[in-house]
Amino acid sequence: MASDQTDLIEWCLGEQKDALRQLELFGSGGVRAVLQMPDGTTQDITDGVVRHQTKNLTLFEQLVTVLRSSG
Repeated sequence: MASDQTDLIEWCLGEQKDALRQLELFGSGGVRAVLQMPDGTTQDITDGVVRHQTKNLTLFEQLVTVLRSSG
């Protein structure tokens, strides 16, 4: 397997690990993700973070599978 491909797989695995960490933090509902706007108002974005990281987890898993099978 080419070094660039190996590096890409390692990067994808790191991104998967980060997505899992965020899902553990925000997915259980114990920790909330709050966006503070410049005017001081806040918005709970926890559901969006969970949806985004769930998609990331799936996409990086698929990408690693493809990269490993083509190497």
